[in-house]
Amino acid sequence: MKKIVVFVLTVLIVCSALYLTFKREFDQFNPLYEEQYVYAVISEPAKKEGKNEWIRYRYNLTGYTVKGEKKKITFSSSKEQNPEGYVRVLAKGAYTKEWILIEEDMIPENVVNQLRSN
Repeated sequence: MKKIVVFVLTVLIVCSALYLTFKREFDQFNPLYEEQYVYAVISEPAKKEGKNEWIRYRYNLTGYTVKGEKKKITFSSSKEQNPEGYVRVLAKGAYTKEWILIEEDMIPENVVNQLRSN
């Protein structure tokens, strides 16, 4: 009985560690998450990743869905984006399927109000 409990606990710990390490990859295929658009303002500088000609700019932002839910989003780009620009991200959990720079008038009014207040 003791061996079974230790085995189950070990499996749970390993699965939890894998999920936390590869959350974006798991969320991509998770059927429980729905894809939704999240709107955000590029309010902080990007973090550079890579070396020389392989540099990527990673943005970790907080945005809002059309329903007004606050979401953390992450996306990367090969070029540094303008600060105070607006971005629309198609997200599924922590996974970013696509992103696009947009103008303020393309954002729903309730989301614009939330973005301005923060």
